[in-house]
Amino acid sequence: MRRTTTTLALAVSALALLTACAPAADPTPRSSETAAAPASPTPTDGAAVASPRECDDVDLIADAKVTGADLSACVIAFSRAEGSGHLHLQSADLSGEADFVFGDDPATSGSVTGADGTTDFVLTPAEAWVTIDGAWVKADAASGDYRAVIASTIGESYRAFADPAAAASLLSSAPSWTVQTDQDTVTLPDGSDVRAWRLQADAPFSAAGVDISEMIVWLGEGHRVVGTQATGTFGGLQTTSLQQFTKWGEPVTIEVPKG
Repeated sequence: MRRTTTTLALAVSALALLTACAPAADPTPRSSETAAAPASPTPTDGAAVASPRECDDVDLIADAKVTGADLSACVIAFSRAEGSGHLHLQSADLSGEADFVFGDDPATSGSVTGADGTTDFVLTPAEAWVTIDGAWVKADAASGDYRAVIASTIGESYRAFADPAAAASLLSSAPSWTVQTDQDTVTLPDGSDVRAWRLQADAPFSAAGVDISEMIVWLGEGHRVVGTQATGTFGGLQTTSLQQFTKWGEPVTIEVPKG
């Protein structure tokens, strides 16, 4: 089991780097229509969608140029304003679901499934818990128990899911982005469709040891973060990872396992 958990930890570390910003089984949007098509629907609670002021320099119009710094600030500001949500993650070898809380005390709970099975996790600012062989293990990098050390490695990798600041180093590492000509119709994991602008990095870039050949961010009405897609190489292994975000602003409770 030690070999398996070590492999999982390394794979998750690479994946987390690619998904730190913050789409479904098919990474390609179902269709693309003209820019005049309706924008994304309003949130499920019926509230109007308003853009954070940090998004003022991110113009969602065809062919607009956006700096990585401005895009990063916009995504982080939107995430903090909403405060919580749900994400669906997928790569060639891993898939996952998580509820998250953004803010000064980011936390998340969810699961990741790979070839070796499913790993559950709970992360708070003070603790990290991961299931190994079906049992909860509290992370401790200094422990003599290798399971606690592995849990620490996995837990720290997963923290990228819960902290919008992780987006800054990734998105801002690409100097410039371009809003594509047409909006995409993106099918979310719950089966609903959302209209979103696709912003694409203008050139390959590197961040945190990952060489990223392509990255896309989908933003809807009010600069609502709909999804991200990144293709990168880490340790000689190329991975394409995708995220979709739903349930923005809905209440989330993170409970620490008893153990």
